[in-house]
Amino acid sequence: QSYYISRKFNISTEDLGGVFFCTMIITSITALLSTSFSKRLGPVVTMVSTHLPSSIALALVPAPSSLKVTIVILIIRAMTQQMDVAPKKVFLTTVIKPSQRTAILGWVNVVKTLAQLAGPSITGVLTSFDLQWVCFVVAGTLKSVYDLGIWASFLEYNRHNVH
Repeated sequence: QSYYISRKFNISTEDLGGVFFCTMIITSITALLSTSFSKRLGPVVTMVSTHLPSSIALALVPAPSSLKVTIVILIIRAMTQQMDVAPKKVFLTTVIKPSQRTAILGWVNVVKTLAQLAGPSITGVLTSFDLQWVCFVVAGTLKSVYDLGIWASFLEYNRHNVH
């Protein structure tokens, strides 16, 4: 994000660092709120209702021609991008039998890591053709499809009543 935004808007690294410092503070604060949302809404609804806006915001990063509008999108993304982490852990530990948790959660982390392997190479190639904006659109779209898939597949497990 920082490379793309600095090139698109010709913003200094100091100013951009300040923007991302602020967005990460926002991310940290809002991540703490996710547990209270999860208690009220259930983990699946919390995961989707917080992560979907983040995914859409990611896809919209390249759209504005204004730095101010882009920063607003980054703030919206920061407010929601990590709020699905705690509810996801609650959900997984609720639906997975205690005897299988370590193995399954380990596999979840392996699959997540493997899924992230190709991204940097694809981004590098697209950036060399001045098409880095495509990465934001594709990533945001894929994340949105993932979010909607989680909602459609697991909504029935939303209220901690699995075991």
